Parts: sequence; C-alpha cells; structure tokens
Amino acid sequence: MFQVFLGLTPFIGITLIGYLLGYIKIFDLQKARIFNLFSFYIAVPALIIKLVAQSDVGEIDVSQISSYFLMQLTSGIFAFLLTKNTFKRSIQESIIWALTVALSNHVILVLPIAEIFFAGSTITQISGIILMDSVVLLSIVSFFLELTVKKRIKLFQFLRNLILNPMILAILIGLIIRISKINIDETPFEYILQRLAACVMPVGLFAIGIILSFYSKKVFNKLTITISILKLIISPLILLILGYTFFSLSNPINFAGALLVSVGPCGATSIVMCSAYNVSPENIIKAIFISTFASIFTFLFTINLLN
Repeated sequence: MFQVFLGLTPFIGITLIGYLLGYIKIFDLQKARIFNLFSFYIAVPALIIKLVAQSDVGEIDVSQISSYFLMQLTSGIFAFLLTKNTFKRSIQESIIWALTVALSNHVILVLPIAEIFFAGSTITQISGIILMDSVVLLSIVSFFLELTVKKRIKLFQFLRNLILNPMILAILIGLIIRISKINIDETPFEYILQRLAACVMPVGLFAIGIILSFYSKKVFNKLTITISILKLIISPLILLILGYTFFSLSNPINFAGALLVSVGPCGATSIVMCSAYNVSPENIIKAIFISTFASIFTFLFTINLLN
C-alpha cells in the first residue's frame, strides 16, 4: 500500500504546487487558462495522434469498452436527473453535470498512473476509452447542449464544428498515419509528439491546482459531495454490475483498464463546456476539487486490488 502511495506522490505534488502558487497569487485564473489552452489545442492532440498511430487497435477489448460506455450512460443519466430534479439546476447545467460524472480525468491523471503500475494491455484499454470519449461521449453531450440553446441544429454546421475539434482532428490525423502505414518510429515527428504528449500530465495537473485554489472556500455542499460519491464510488459499482451481468466479467482483473478509469476524478473537460454555454463553473470545480483529492484513496484501493 505504501509503495503504491509513493507512486502517486508526483501527481499529488504537481497539483499541490499549482494550488499553492495559485493561493499566494503568483498564478491566477488567466494563467491557468493559458496552460489549459496549450493542453487542449497542442499537448492532448499530440498524445491522441500518438495513441491512434502507434497503439494496437486490435487489442482493444470490446466487452470492456462496451461495459464502460453503458456505465457512463447510466451514471450520466442519473446525474442529469438528480441535478435537474433534486438540486433544481438548469437543463444546460444538468447536462454538464452528467458529463462531469460520465467523463473521468483519464488523459491527465489515469493514463499516466496506469503507465507506472500496469502493463501494455491495461494501457491499451484506457487509450481505447479515451478515444471513445473523444468521439462518442463529447459528440453526444455537445449535441444536446446545442439543442437546448438553439432548439434547432444545422447538421452541417454542427458536424463542421465537431470535426474541427482538436481532439477529433487528432484522431483523424492518427488514422491517416495508421491507414497509410506511415512509419513514424524514431522520426523527428515522433520526437515532437513524445515531447508534447509528455506535457499533458504536468501542465494539466498544475493548471487544475491553480484553478482549485480560487474555489477552495466552502467546497463541501450537498451537490458537490453527492456528485463526488456518484463519480468515485457508485459509478465503479455500476461498472462491476454491468460487466458481470452482460459480459461475464466476473474478475476485476479482466477489465482493469475500465475499472481504473471509473475510479478516477470528475472530468475537467466540463469546465470548458461551462465557458462555452454560460454556466457557472463554481460547483463543478468544487466537485473536481473533492474528487481529485479523494481519488487518491480510490486509486490506492483499486491498484492494490488489481495487483
């Protein structure tokens, strides 16, 4: 257990450094936004291109990915109904809460942790979930958010905006490289991708730490605690039930990748959605705050369970 905790300390440390430097006002929210823009438009797309172009897609476990997607739908719908009916939030905010629960912080946190503690197969499954979320989940959420704002959606304009999303573009570039059988191994292009992809975790966690420092007052309320419990405890249990019931995945080791992603903290992508749809991010950031630090314990438990 202690060895696992030591393995997690770099992730905790980078987040705390960002938090402390934000708290003493060396960095502010504008600086954090610049870090996030770099991650969103440069570092994360580089990582996705690398994943698509160089990962073995044939090793992706369809039953594992399917059970995870069903869990996302179940927990996301539950989060939407809970926030809309119980906490009386707007439809737009409730949809973003659904995304916050359904989407883990897998690119910035879960994938780097998996690379420390697990072998290639688990990393491949997590990579598959990242790609699925980038295409399917974000497309569904974006569609419903656009529908609530505009009532009528111009399909061509929606698809154009979707394709121009940096993560979708990165997937398309990766697919072109893969289908064309272009070997990028040990090339300057691969070197650039590696260096940019290596920035995802430290830059992302540092930015999250800065943002959290500006919303650390009155973090705990009924909404943020409920969402954190739903994300860190209930969602993994739903995954275990669905995996066992529909895909005969009785041993957690059989879907280690999906389970590891499910115990990760709330997805930070929802902060971007708040800006785009004029929704206050305060409680969402507080839920990310709680779930990020509480996930230390869910990661400790899950890593020990799977090893």
